[in-house]
Amino acid sequence: MSESYELLAEVMASRASFYRMLSRLFFEPLKADDIDMLESMDFVAQAKELGGEGKLAQGLNDMGRGLRRRHTGTRTLLATDFTMCFDGIRADEGKVAVPYASVFLSDEGLLYQKPRSEVYELLLSQGLRLKKGVDLPEDHLSFEFEYLAILAERAQEAFKAGDSASAQQALQDSIEFLDNHVKTWLPMFEQRALALLETRFYQGVVKAASGYVELDEETVSQALEVCREAA
Repeated sequence: MSESYELLAEVMASRASFYRMLSRLFFEPLKADDIDMLESMDFVAQAKELGGEGKLAQGLNDMGRGLRRRHTGTRTLLATDFTMCFDGIRADEGKVAVPYASVFLSDEGLLYQKPRSEVYELLLSQGLRLKKGVDLPEDHLSFEFEYLAILAERAQEAFKAGDSASAQQALQDSIEFLDNHVKTWLPMFEQRALALLETRFYQGVVKAASGYVELDEETVSQALEVCREAA
């Protein structure tokens, strides 16, 4: 494996790890062990490494400082905020911040609309299905982030194998999914969720997710350019 491909494989591994973390954070309320793990990641230090500026750094800082205030009621407080916002119990002028593309992109503002069908068909074309027992639409933000993690892992394995064509395909698929799906509704979800969330931690999660997506497309585009030049 060339030095450039080795570096790109490491970048892809980092992308996969971050997207899987985001996927977990939007999927269900945190358990005590989850909070312990997240606290150990020292998001405040990560934010400082990024210079403390930009949406990603701000989000990581909020996540870290939200966890530093941890007490015996933290898990319940976070679970309540998650449920009230992401399960659509709390609303702002009748509008909720449930993490489904259909709610933000369809005229009806309902689940299981065209955005869900598009993601469902895309996942099928990639040989992917939700795990048995998961009874949620495929356009849930958690599943969209999970798909980006899978694409990152495909690119990682391709770089490790020196397979330029497969790496480029995974990178191109990532860009198209970001452009045609995630970025079409994430800004609207971010704005509404920040108006409804009450904990600094989950406000940080939403900011970090939005900030990471903004930066990630640039990262993937640069990787694709390097890959094409190397080929």
